[in-house]
Amino acid sequence: MREIRPKDFYWFAVVENDYPDLSESHRTLLILVMLLEANEEDLMKIPARCLQPIIWWMSKNLLEERIMKLDSWLSTAFHLQKERWDSSIEWLEQQPMPKILLMINIQSKFAEEQSRKMKQSGKKK
Repeated sequence: MREIRPKDFYWFAVVENDYPDLSESHRTLLILVMLLEANEEDLMKIPARCLQPIIWWMSKNLLEERIMKLDSWLSTAFHLQKERWDSSIEWLEQQPMPKILLMINIQSKFAEEQSRKMKQSGKKK
C-alpha cells in the first residue's frame, strides 16, 4: 500500500462523478484498490477473513482526513506555492499527503504568528 498523493484526487473526482450511485463504502473500496501496490495474484493470497480488518485499517490510516475535493486541493496548492514551497504543482502532487498536511500546518502557524505580531505592533503605537 502507498500513501495518498494529491495527484490521486483527480482520479477520486472521476470515481465520484462517474459512479454517483455507488455507496460510500464501495467508493472507498475502489480508492483502496488503487492504493494497493500489488497485482491480482498477490491480492488473491489474502485470506477472506483478513480483508475486513485490512480495509478498516487502510480507511483509518490512509484515507481518513487525507482526501480533499479537487477544488480544495487546487486552492491549497495555490496557497502553498505562494509560500514558495515549490513553483510547480506537479511537484506538490507527487508528495504524500502526510507531507502536504504538515506543510499546511506550518503555513497556518506562520500566518498565525504574523497576525499575532501585527496585532502586538498595532497595540504599541
